Amino acid sequence: MRVLVVLTQPPLPEGGAPGRVAIGLLRGLLAHGVDVQALAARQHFAAAGEPPSDLPVEIVDVEPPALGVRRQLDRLRRPRGELRGPFSARVREAARDADLVHLEETETAWCDEGISKRSLVHIHYLVRHDRPLGWPWQKQFRDVVEFRLGERAAIRRHRYLVASSPVIAQELRAAAPQAEVVHAPLSLDPSLYPPATLDGPPTAGLIGTASWPPTAQAIGRLVHRVWPRVQERVPKARLVVAGHGTEALGLSGPVESGRDFLRRLSVLTFPLERGSGMKVKVLEAMASGVPVVTTPAGAEGISEGITVETGDEQLAAATAELLNDPDLRRRSGAAARAAFERLYTPQVATQPLVELYERMAS
Repeated sequence: MRVLVVLTQPPLPEGGAPGRVAIGLLRGLLAHGVDVQALAARQHFAAAGEPPSDLPVEIVDVEPPALGVRRQLDRLRRPRGELRGPFSARVREAARDADLVHLEETETAWCDEGISKRSLVHIHYLVRHDRPLGWPWQKQFRDVVEFRLGERAAIRRHRYLVASSPVIAQELRAAAPQAEVVHAPLSLDPSLYPPATLDGPPTAGLIGTASWPPTAQAIGRLVHRVWPRVQERVPKARLVVAGHGTEALGLSGPVESGRDFLRRLSVLTFPLERGSGMKVKVLEAMASGVPVVTTPAGAEGISEGITVETGDEQLAAATAELLNDPDLRRRSGAAARAAFERLYTPQVATQPLVELYERMAS
């Protein structure tokens, strides 16, 4: 069976979150013996670098969408269709040699137009949960409306849907009762995440893109509501918050290596209030053997290996306990890594996908 996997970003160890989990996806499919060919869009915002040389990936450069009336009309007809054009043409060409087409995320959902092969869409998160509309006169409003319409079209157009968490799977079944919906967790290549030593000074931290509304809210909650309570318990502890856009908040800003940043932490504290799907930063901390303290929203799709609390006081207490107790830190980090190895390594996480491929091909 030959499967064409269509990616929104190149699979890069230090690229965007979709690219990092794409490495796990491809490694898992290859481990199952699937004949895989991947096409990845390199958009204007993509990180620099090339994929691991052993992955069967072709990179296609994508120009930013042209402005003007024609573009606006096309956005109405095919919302989130920015990967149409030359990239979609290359997808159609590559699909001739494939048995199935696997589309990663809603951005790629229009790329199977004109293709007779069966296709699926893998939904990582739901825009309607993650991005508020804002005011009608703002650009954000127009963008979010388009994203929501694109998400709805992707769900309604496809017979096969894959969800990154049981919560998303339940919502997809309600939205598309005609579709077969499968839950397949995201995964990471464990060889890229050597376990942290956890022997540095007591340091809590968070990394993420501050322009993404759920992350921005979590950063604000951590800095202003949770961390002051932690400091009352552990006065010598440090807090580091990094990622694109955080420099505008007076925080650390972008880092060269997110993986190295995580390994320097004693605990990842992620007080997320809203946000859907599996959170890649939580999965990366687990893979690195770093303890995680988060909320039910931050733990979506992750059933064990992390500490889940709800209120500010409880989040602060759990963080402080880990910062104060090196032995507890090591045990919690080992439990996180063990849960990752048992549930979210590539071959395990892609098993439901391979079973779906077999049903689609039969």
